[in-house]
Amino acid sequence: MHAPRPFPARVAAALLAFSTTVGAVGACGGGPSNFPDRDAVTAAQAVWCDALAKVLGGGPKWEHLAACKAAYPTASPGYLRQMAKCFPRRLEAAGDDKTDRAQLISECNDEVIGSINEPEAAAQDLIEARCARMFRCENVPAAECKAGFTKLDGSQRVLLTTVYNGAGRYEIADCLDTASCTDNEIAGRDACYKPVTDKLLWFPY
Repeated sequence: MHAPRPFPARVAAALLAFSTTVGAVGACGGGPSNFPDRDAVTAAQAVWCDALAKVLGGGPKWEHLAACKAAYPTASPGYLRQMAKCFPRRLEAAGDDKTDRAQLISECNDEVIGSINEPEAAAQDLIEARCARMFRCENVPAAECKAGFTKLDGSQRVLLTTVYNGAGRYEIADCLDTASCTDNEIAGRDACYKPVTDKLLWFPY
């Protein structure tokens, strides 16, 4: 089974930039089978794969379709379904096989992030982990961290929480809980997000 291909580095950097914003403004186990959103993620991944198959060629006969549907990304169901609409449409509109995929994904992020309706309550463990780390490493009180988080706009909160599925959020939270404090805690927190952000979307190459 193919692992999800890395999310384009430039797009990952754009997403992680919001972590820096939270650092300045907010001061704030197990595998996929253990999470309640597993079936929804699998179904949304199939929608994403069918969309890729249609736009990249082959439709149901696309050579990468089975590998794509067998993959388990770190994106939430809502993000996958929204990107399945936006990315193929923008790629077809570009009409060029050499179109910068990272640029299209970045444009889609701008378009769809506000439409992701995953419940923020599902990400409370991740918010708690961020705030616990900020208290442990920077002596920022949890109440101050959480108050800062609520002041962010909805898109920023999504990019730090519900753009990821349950397994992805768990991986980030576990890193925030266990990774050592650093001299640059903004970079330290971002380092916990990066490997998960890299696996938001599956591509065959």
